[in-house]
Amino acid sequence: MRYILQITTLLLSGALLASCKDTPAAPPAVVIPGDNEPIIYSKHIDPIFKNGCGGSSCHLNGDNSEGVALNTWAQAVAGTDNYGAEIIPFSAGKSHLFQHINTDTTVAPIADPHMPLGRDPLPAEQIKLIRRWINEGAKNDAGEVYLADPGRPRIFVTAQSEDKVTTIDLATEHIMRYIGVGSSSAIKPASPHNIVLSPDHAFFYVNLINGGKVEKYDAKTFAKLGDVTVGRSPAQIAVTHDGSTLYVSNFDLTLAQRFIVRVNAATMTVTDTIFDVGNAPHGVTLSADEKHLYTTNALGDDISVINLATKEVEQRIPVSPGNPLPPGTKDRYEPYQGELSPDGVFLWVSCRASAEVRLLEMVSGRVIDSIKVGARPLIPKLTPDGLHLWVPNQGDNTISIIDVGSHAVVAGITGLKVQPHAIVFSGDGKRAYVSCENQNGDQHHPTVGSSTVPGIVYVIDVGQRKIVRTIEVGSFAAGMAIGG
Repeated sequence: MRYILQITTLLLSGALLASCKDTPAAPPAVVIPGDNEPIIYSKHIDPIFKNGCGGSSCHLNGDNSEGVALNTWAQAVAGTDNYGAEIIPFSAGKSHLFQHINTDTTVAPIADPHMPLGRDPLPAEQIKLIRRWINEGAKNDAGEVYLADPGRPRIFVTAQSEDKVTTIDLATEHIMRYIGVGSSSAIKPASPHNIVLSPDHAFFYVNLINGGKVEKYDAKTFAKLGDVTVGRSPAQIAVTHDGSTLYVSNFDLTLAQRFIVRVNAATMTVTDTIFDVGNAPHGVTLSADEKHLYTTNALGDDISVINLATKEVEQRIPVSPGNPLPPGTKDRYEPYQGELSPDGVFLWVSCRASAEVRLLEMVSGRVIDSIKVGARPLIPKLTPDGLHLWVPNQGDNTISIIDVGSHAVVAGITGLKVQPHAIVFSGDGKRAYVSCENQNGDQHHPTVGSSTVPGIVYVIDVGQRKIVRTIEVGSFAAGMAIGG
């Protein structure tokens, strides 16, 4: 009998042990640090996710709804393949994860559906802590910020409606940072319209088309390094090959300031003003030998050829017969932006009003061809191999692809929906990135409490000419620059 009792006891204890092993461990307790106490991910943030975001069809232990996984810090900050980054370091208000748990529109927008799905909202103190954690960089226990390695290649996209630059990590194609530029005033934004990188990718320059300035930033740390006042409506920037000089257009639609300026990039000071270049110059393009500058004069229907040594306009090339236009005559073609061929012989000019690309031969100074494209073409770009010109047509949401050899549109891309503005290519030419203004307000998750809607960057497989990814970026996406 004694042996039977012992065996029974052993069997029961074994069953209890097995039962304990099968029972999931209780979630760790949530600890709220003091306002001045450092946030430790494993101690303060991970327990909130473990307690609030687990369960069927949620985001833990294999149930990664919509691809969002919160099992580890690495998974949380990595986001999803379909929708990109859910957490943007230093920007809780722009982070989808925070928008979905937020309950206060005075703090940030609130996205639909609200999370945790079908449950009570997280306690206010936990929401506040997650907001603080993201705004401090969404760091892991070692104090690391995701994708912060300064050597990683990046794409920069201006957000014209909210005075920001969206920074996209090129390898993951996820947003890794928002950089505040300009006045950051909701009442009257300075409106970053275009952005260029220095040739060594050490700096980027942003022109504020409503702020009258160009600002300089460190492209690795994003620290502001200076600014310079350049005219009423700076629209585009050309940088010399050695990075020493900037040429800035002045897209003044009143025609009162018909000039461009030359800027010392090191000191951010104006060294020269070149007057009477044309009516509302928008694009500025350096010749291959950098002895001349070409301006596309939108309200003059012509191209100015400026001798940079004498600071004089040597030639005005009409994009149509009968130019220059008599005073008071409305432009018919509206040349918007020029793209120079690699050998410097040809200038491709998008004409916004006439839905054309005009091809200029710069040696003879004349238009030699005209190619019909989509409505309101904006900022075209040659592919890295120089064989095709991609033209974003803001007015009909298409891209026209022109064969450089035949001067013919050989393909098109449709389905962009949201006003394509500019294009950049990866160095190997396999990916195209298209900024889109998105004035229609399309977005993946509807939100309340925001005065702006996201801009869009489409990622296109160049070989297939197919959209493969959609990235929601800062509002009214316009200018683009790519490094790496």
